[in-house]
Amino acid sequence: MYIVSYDIEDNKSRIKLFEELKDLGLLNIQKSVFYGELSKSEIKVVKELFKKLCGDGDKAFLCRCEIDLDYTHGYKKADLEQLSFDSI
Repeated sequence: MYIVSYDIEDNKSRIKLFEELKDLGLLNIQKSVFYGELSKSEIKVVKELFKKLCGDGDKAFLCRCEIDLDYTHGYKKADLEQLSFDSI
């Protein structure tokens, strides 16, 4: 599983990244944080999206992780399995 997080100032670029990550099947678990499984080719897509959509002052990262519900607050197992997409 992977987490993708970003802080992008430009609204158009931020919304574009949000939509692209959603289209990759990632779960939007916080305003600018996505979680889910990515293939090697999808990881390359995310890296290209960062290059394309992030400006000089913006920040973004992709990291491999497993979320342990014992170390979270406010999340339930279903929150991390159910696909739902809120607009930002």
